[in-house]
Amino acid sequence: MTYNITDEQLNGKKNKDINISIADDDLAARTMETMSQNLDTQNNPKVGIFWYSPVNKSLYGVVAIDKDSYSKTNAGGGLITCKELHEDVWKRNQQNDANFYVGDYRQKPRGSVFYSPDKDTYCIMVGSWINDNPEAVDIIVDRYDLKDCKVDVKISVHWEIGMGWENR
Repeated sequence: MTYNITDEQLNGKKNKDINISIADDDLAARTMETMSQNLDTQNNPKVGIFWYSPVNKSLYGVVAIDKDSYSKTNAGGGLITCKELHEDVWKRNQQNDANFYVGDYRQKPRGSVFYSPDKDTYCIMVGSWINDNPEAVDIIVDRYDLKDCKVDVKISVHWEIGMGWENR
């Protein structure tokens, strides 16, 4: 049985058909094999970006990439992090959840997780908002699977509420 659902039906957009059908045995077996190869890597340390909700005491807009996904440093200064930037992730999420991603991305507590291969250390970069929300450190460490890693939390002007690229 095949169902056709248009983008318009899914999210109000037109011009693209999405086909839904039952996977054949070969595809089903290959997808299960692919997923099984990742069973032992679910708790690998991650790098990326996030926002923090002091009201909900939770992270949102999280991009968390296994640091081993990168074979070499991918950020200036010899560090590893995700390639996504807060501004771009915010804009994409505004389209999907306009009620939650209201206003400027810089007006909410946010941060980034970097890995330094030279120091074998993860660095959580945040604004001084962390001082009023110390519980966020444990939440970030847990979400990025950094429990067994050396972690430094650093406050820097770029991640202050209201600040951004203009403050480099």
